[in-house]
Amino acid sequence: MASDPTRRTGGSVPARQAWWAVHDPALELEHLWGEVSRLFERAAVDTSDAPRSWMPVAEEEDKGDAYVVRAELPGVPRDRVQVELDGKELHISGSVDETDSGSALSRRKGSFSYGIRVPGDVNTEGIQADLHDGVLTVTLPKSGQPARRAIEIGVTGA
Repeated sequence: MASDPTRRTGGSVPARQAWWAVHDPALELEHLWGEVSRLFERAAVDTSDAPRSWMPVAEEEDKGDAYVVRAELPGVPRDRVQVELDGKELHISGSVDETDSGSALSRRKGSFSYGIRVPGDVNTEGIQADLHDGVLTVTLPKSGQPARRAIEIGVTGA
């Protein structure tokens, strides 16, 4: 006695169809090809002379007594870089204009910016910035204020 699987309502469960019976592999491939084409169109290099914005590769580190921020700025002259601390926000910005153009190397042109929120209090008088071999290093010494303090709990109305 062969019986079809049934649901509690008494109807039979439809048989599962193979994936290729429901989907057309050629249509799926065509759709994928269209998506890849659109991705490459968006990533195409703009050859216009219009300045573009970019963000340098950067890292932050807590050295214990100071916060250190390093940003890669290869080929950017010192006089084209600005470093500013506004409250707890560190801003690094500037511009670059590499006008030489070659057939193999792409040149950068435009403004750049990078910003972080400094996690603790900083001694603003001791901040140092150094640009050496294309790496900007900003050292933000921590203020002498303790970052953590235990607070004693008093007894009231005993």
